Amino acid sequence: MPVPHDRAVEWAYFFRVDDSRPPQASKRIDTILAHSLIDLPKSVVGETAIPEDHSLAYRDLVRGEALDLPSGEALARAMSVEPLNRDEVGLSKLGWKSETPLWFYILKEAEVRHHGERLGDVGGRIVAEVLLGLIGGDPNSYLNAGSDWEPELPGAQKGQFTMADLLKFARVA
Repeated sequence: MPVPHDRAVEWAYFFRVDDSRPPQASKRIDTILAHSLIDLPKSVVGETAIPEDHSLAYRDLVRGEALDLPSGEALARAMSVEPLNRDEVGLSKLGWKSETPLWFYILKEAEVRHHGERLGDVGGRIVAEVLLGLIGGDPNSYLNAGSDWEPELPGAQKGQFTMADLLKFARVA
């Protein structure tokens, strides 16, 4: 089923698909939540007697606890990555004594270790492993095509195939 025109992604905002305009820069990754995420509307949260239910941060903390997600530090240790220290996390000055909830840790790791320009080791690996799992689970993916397979897609420059080339090939940009 084709995507309705009014719901299509404008890929030129994300990748340089032509020389008419540069991609739109994103904001840096940090732990500051926009007000609209701290006070979610009733259309999102429904009727609730608990005011905190309107906060995405609160909802993420509750879900993380319910799903028994590990702390960011525990995951970093499991990945053999140096965890953020208490000063880098910055919650101890607010009275927080436990290890860091995973969602906050991922944002803070990007903020303090990479100036908010990209995910850190823990956050980046979670995203990468999800994508690799999806690709690996697809019997038609290139990971399952055999070791002699090579792509035969046209790129703007010989020997290179960029995201912009893929978008043009797919006729979505």
